Amino acid sequence: MCDALKELFAEDFKESENRGLQKGLQKGIQLTKTVFSLSHQGFSVEEIARQCNISKEQVEEILQ
Repeated sequence: MCDALKELFAEDFKESENRGLQKGLQKGIQLTKTVFSLSHQGFSVEEIARQCNISKEQVEEILQ
């Protein structure tokens, strides 16, 4: 019985982990789209960083 519970919890943990990774990936994709959109609109790196609440270095990395 104990092994069955361990297996069940391991499966639940794996599913939760996968959902978390998926959400993180979706947020990263949305952030990237926003950075590119703002850049295309002519916003400076500093303005994009401020609006997206990330560092200038992160904006530059996305735009490379």
